[in-house]
Amino acid sequence: MPADAEAVFGVLSDLEHMTSWLPGSVEIELSGPGLIRVWLPGRHADLDLQRQVTIDWDLLRISWGNEPMTSCTGTLQVLRLAHDRSAVTVRLTGAPGASASSVDDWVEAALNALETVIATECPIPQQMRLAAR
Repeated sequence: MPADAEAVFGVLSDLEHMTSWLPGSVEIELSGPGLIRVWLPGRHADLDLQRQVTIDWDLLRISWGNEPMTSCTGTLQVLRLAHDRSAVTVRLTGAPGASASSVDDWVEAALNALETVIATECPIPQQMRLAAR
């Protein structure tokens, strides 16, 4: 990502604006302290669920769901690479019946959209962007 890890995590941890970087087929809203409600349209039926969200600023990690749940759970962590450079790692279990490749495609689309949001909200000078490549 073309920004400091803390800036990237600031965008990621803003639960009210998650839809700015999530693929358009997912709808999310806050449903209580540390709770999100997620709607996932599916091929056979829509999935409507709630997940507990834990935000850890010390580790720059967000977790959702918990152990007994077998779908739509995971963690996301921002890694510090260099000044104005970071990386995002994601571990995600998809919706019931989702193939690993479709989950991977979804994560890739989300990270690409996140990079666009980060580049817009946390611009770095052009010379730094070129040096980072």
